[in-house]
Amino acid sequence: MPEAITAAVVAFGWGLAAASGLLAGAALALLTNLSHRAIAATMSLGAGVLLSVASIKIASEALPVAGAGATVSAIIAGAAIFSIANAALAAAKDRKRCGECKQQPSEGKSPGSGTSIALGSALDAVPEALVLGVTLRASGPDLVLLLALALSNLPEALSATAGMRRASRSITYVLSLWSGIALGTAMTTALSFYLLHDLGHDWTALLKAFGAGALIAMAAETMIPEAFHNGPRYSGVLAASGFAALILLSELAG
Repeated sequence: MPEAITAAVVAFGWGLAAASGLLAGAALALLTNLSHRAIAATMSLGAGVLLSVASIKIASEALPVAGAGATVSAIIAGAAIFSIANAALAAAKDRKRCGECKQQPSEGKSPGSGTSIALGSALDAVPEALVLGVTLRASGPDLVLLLALALSNLPEALSATAGMRRASRSITYVLSLWSGIALGTAMTTALSFYLLHDLGHDWTALLKAFGAGALIAMAAETMIPEAFHNGPRYSGVLAASGFAALILLSELAG
């Protein structure tokens, strides 16, 4: 097997590892009956982790390479692209929700809503896969980044799966959805790793900043609203704890 293909297969494995949080969150929701407050608490932690990885791990690494102006522009561009895509999905059908803060429609009442949920979940995975693939290409494996992405994926799948259960979606549907998204995340990671091998340091930094912007928009539009809707009064502390935990982990790893 050519060396480039072998490296892409390894990148696929890293992408699958990052997406493992989706499967863990789905399994937790299927095996337990957590309250909305417990789910909101995990979302708060996950949002803090995601914001931390976007700023501390990704944007800060792009800044000294691409410069302030280009980094800021790329961050805003990434956020804008995600927001436009997310708004298009929300206009077509209800976006995935936990079921208490906003009830998911059943397929019988709203045909095609399941497809919207799947597309929304897949959209959330794209910036993570892009960032991971670019990072693997630019600097090799980053265990802190991998762990942060996996941890932020867990509450997202936990919350969405809880909503799917309340909307009477089958276990087969739930497991098929998250397995497909996990495989798609791994494939996108491998493709971004393989196709972006000729990029210079400046373009690599810009892509990382673009991904950071998309991750920030994702946290703001899909995680934070749910985390703070009838969530525990200490949600802000949990979000800050998730943010701080990644800083501590980065220091320990470094």
